[in-house]
Amino acid sequence: MPLSLIPIALFALAFLAFNVSLSVRVGRMTELPRWRRALPALLLCAALAASAGRAWGIAEVAEAVAFPLNAATALLGMYELDRQRRRRQRSGAVA
Repeated sequence: MPLSLIPIALFALAFLAFNVSLSVRVGRMTELPRWRRALPALLLCAALAASAGRAWGIAEVAEAVAFPLNAATALLGMYELDRQRRRRQRSGAVA
């Protein structure tokens, strides 16, 4: 592996950890319906499955689907966390 790919791999690993932490935090929000709590985790699992397709020689699917699903996981998780933060501020509870 060339040395120039190490920063890219580190960024990908950090982005994966960020997505996992967002999915776990959204999954713990008890005031959300079950499907909205599970959606970021399901999107992340679909992205990981698409990425794993590279091992079986299905790189086209991974290239077309994996990154948009990862981005959707991050955006949806941040949206739900921000929405919860705004709800708490409106109700007067300390975040």
